[in-house]
Amino acid sequence: MFPLQISPSLLICPLALCLSGLQVHAQSYPSKPIRVISEYVAGNGGDVFSRQILSSISAQIGQAIVVENKGGSGGLVAVDAARRAPADGYTLLLASQNVPVTRRFLSKSEPLDPFTDLTPIGALWRTSLVLAVNPAFTSKNLSELVDYAKTHAGKLSYSTTGIGTQGHFAGANFANITGTQLLHVPYNDNRLITDVISGELPMTIGIISMVAPHVKAGRLRLIASAGQKRLEMFPDVPTVTELMPTFEPPPTWTALFAPPGLPKSVLDKISSSVVKGLSAPELKAKAAGDGFDLIGNSPEDFATQIKKDIEIAGRLVKTAKIEPTD
Repeated sequence: MFPLQISPSLLICPLALCLSGLQVHAQSYPSKPIRVISEYVAGNGGDVFSRQILSSISAQIGQAIVVENKGGSGGLVAVDAARRAPADGYTLLLASQNVPVTRRFLSKSEPLDPFTDLTPIGALWRTSLVLAVNPAFTSKNLSELVDYAKTHAGKLSYSTTGIGTQGHFAGANFANITGTQLLHVPYNDNRLITDVISGELPMTIGIISMVAPHVKAGRLRLIASAGQKRLEMFPDVPTVTELMPTFEPPPTWTALFAPPGLPKSVLDKISSSVVKGLSAPELKAKAAGDGFDLIGNSPEDFATQIKKDIEIAGRLVKTAKIEPTD
């Protein structure tokens, strides 16, 4: 039996062909419409704004972007669908911080790893949480609200969209820093706003886009922003951190991801289109008017942000004393 001899050229050629294929793919990408699986329910505020952003990105990348709404389970349905798709750049994920960051602390299930189960592309925008009260409520500013909470232990209630939400984290952090006891009242519908307007509850902690119309109409009054900076639409309203420097604003972003293993050349092309798309002047004006902060960071910077936000979320969940479920 003769020994098997393999020419070095036979070993090199398949690799060369593979690399050549990757280069051709990168040069031709995208050659067809791109599907974006979104965790947002069709027609809600996050969905409407994300479609405007994706339209701007579509113009930069040179292909149509088709949104497929898969709301449910706090974003898990969308994430599970996207992470199993081919890593060819034609299926992307639009997701909030819920599954990549906070869910690991709220569920007993094995946590998703945003770096091995997904490919982070970049954060698109950030929204701000606000503390808003009934106009007749006695406290006129944040200092007075703290004083009221201290003299009415366990009686100052606030509404949020649910247990383990960003509003809940903000309220628990506020109470921990000030040494007060607040009563958290979780809702799963828009009564979290209407019950404050009617006077059933004195305060809500929610995203600015839900609260702003009622503030402008005089049905609610802003006490403070629980975000990272003052709001452009309400520049006279201070942030919580101005009075309490140790207050940590909960992560409140929406971002683009891809399935794991996305080729770097395709990642770079998508990232470049995202950054350029978010720089459109009309989009910036729309974002400011709706209470959103556009981000558009690089994949590397976004990865750093995710790691930092996981640390913050861990501290906030511990402060809120939330035990993981299921």
